[in-house]
Amino acid sequence: MEPNTNNATTVMTKLVTLIESVMGNSESSKTKMLLHLVATVLGSIAEEGETLLSDKFDTNALLAGILRVENGLTDVEDGVKDVMAALKEKKPTAAQVGSAV
Repeated sequence: MEPNTNNATTVMTKLVTLIESVMGNSESSKTKMLLHLVATVLGSIAEEGETLLSDKFDTNALLAGILRVENGLTDVEDGVKDVMAALKEKKPTAAQVGSAV
């Protein structure tokens, strides 16, 4: 199955958007500066990050969790749990799949 790089691209874009949104809501200039740094770094490694995301993680689950958080649902906690669960459950690598045969 081919990795879904469109979803990986969307995940990276949505993460930067989410960070920038939180940055805009922060009252602390230090917090804003740190969030800006995180968004900048994330944006600059996006291409490599997209490959990692699509190869190692369920980008549909990541995107679903990020969208739930971004949309400000009352159950933000569940969206965060979705993202954390997707990050914990890595896809097997080709070497792992081959050795299982």
